[in-house]
Amino acid sequence: MNSTAFLLFYEFFKVGLFTFGGGYASLPFLYLMAENYSWFSHEQLTSLIAISGITPGPIGLNMATFAGFETLGLLGAFISSFALVLPMVIITSQVFRLYRKFCENSYVKSVLYVLRPTSCALIASVGIRLFYNLVLKNSFIFSKIDYCGLFLVILLFLLTFKLKRDPVVYMFIAGILGIIFYFLNII
Repeated sequence: MNSTAFLLFYEFFKVGLFTFGGGYASLPFLYLMAENYSWFSHEQLTSLIAISGITPGPIGLNMATFAGFETLGLLGAFISSFALVLPMVIITSQVFRLYRKFCENSYVKSVLYVLRPTSCALIASVGIRLFYNLVLKNSFIFSKIDYCGLFLVILLFLLTFKLKRDPVVYMFIAGILGIIFYFLNII
């Protein structure tokens, strides 16, 4: 196993081991990888988030597969996906066994109480970074704002609270609006 394959396994094993709260909570780790390695860029990661949200499968696993494939082809896709899932399989099987035994323990309840807001904070940090990358990124000290992107963000944010539909519906709406804006040369 060459050093790139080992490093790929190591990095995605860490993501799988330290991510709580689902695929979106893994995004800060993936942004850090984009900064430290040439496996994928911030732009590719931002696009992949949108694509992973509308394709079947967990977002973190989709991104691990993409990064592995970009790095070492099919072998890299397998290594990174396996490394991401392995800690979850180990931890989940052990936690489930222990949880049934200690589910009423006050320490267990305290740990779960702390993990919920931590996961929310990680997801919020990704939301802020996505907003920056999608709407404000190419602006010169925020003087040139992508008003079309800002409009879509505000519209979909308001629709989320008004309609309370599945997130796939909003991604579909954003995709249709993006196509319309593209053909009308708005973006």
